[in-house]
Amino acid sequence: MVFHTRNACKNHLPPRSPNSACDLAEASEDSLELTCGKMAEHKFKRPSIASGDGLIIYCNQYSYYCHKVLQALHEKDIPFTKYEIDVTNDEHFSEWFLELNPRAELPVLQNGLLIVPGSSRILDYLEETFPKTKSLRMPHDADTVVRGFRQTLDNLPIGVLTIGSFLHPRYTGSPKFPFVLPVRQTILAREETLGDRLRSYATEYPAFAEVLLKKADFHDRKRGIIASEEYFGKLLSALDEFLTNVERYLEASEREWLCGTEGITIVDIGLATLLNRLYVLGLEDRFWSGGCRPRLEQYYARACQRSSFQCVLPSKVSILRTVWINTPPMYKAGLAAVSSVLLSSTLLKR
Repeated sequence: MVFHTRNACKNHLPPRSPNSACDLAEASEDSLELTCGKMAEHKFKRPSIASGDGLIIYCNQYSYYCHKVLQALHEKDIPFTKYEIDVTNDEHFSEWFLELNPRAELPVLQNGLLIVPGSSRILDYLEETFPKTKSLRMPHDADTVVRGFRQTLDNLPIGVLTIGSFLHPRYTGSPKFPFVLPVRQTILAREETLGDRLRSYATEYPAFAEVLLKKADFHDRKRGIIASEEYFGKLLSALDEFLTNVERYLEASEREWLCGTEGITIVDIGLATLLNRLYVLGLEDRFWSGGCRPRLEQYYARACQRSSFQCVLPSKVSILRTVWINTPPMYKAGLAAVSSVLLSSTLLKR
């Protein structure tokens, strides 16, 4: 477990390896920003909530890694306060947030003066700190195969997978809101400027320059990898192999969840979050729909029915607002018609 106190992190990095697979996978998600195109001039100040008591989770509702932590908090029924980081305007690169987490990555958990960065560390911290709540730990006798599943899930390059699906659309079916075509185009345009923005922030905040410049260099290298259709095809093939192994395990074990039938664990939260991202990207037909992996399809359906999963999903109104501000004017006439239908269905269900 790696964590630090808030007053100790101002000019020092958390003591962890910057080259671990989990760190690089999680860092690759940070550049996914749903934005209205041109970044507004914002000077973010440290929110008053940061001085509060109890658990505070700094997150973004569209972040893959934040989704995992939020679902765990709901499953364990732990009271917490959520602070939504405005990634649209680079709040995660603001001085106050860099003082909280110099790596500028989400999610971050604060418990008084204690700061825990990164989804995997937060999940482990919750288990250690709140032993009387519902346990999400894998059993001590959990199959080594399942433990391998968790390691794979923790190390997947979700940002590369997501942006790669935008750049190589022939591999995807029908992307879902909010990752529809106009939004994808806006995100890709935003990706092109991220390296320059990071270097600009490094100049503005010299105490964090080393980290920000490393992130900029990493982003530039990652762009070259993402642009390769060959690499993206290999990534999808690796996912095929992984999900085939999960399918076979579910069939052989006849379990509802990866560690049994009594309840979900951390590894189930990770798998459900992955399947949801693949669904939103329009990759469900490749990986499980149509009977190609029936056990996995049933598993995802069960996961979606859990209240903890539903609590984390953005509302229709939130999604439509995000899509609207990310849509260029030429697309908005058609989008308005779709939005009115979705909003009407939402109101009728109230």
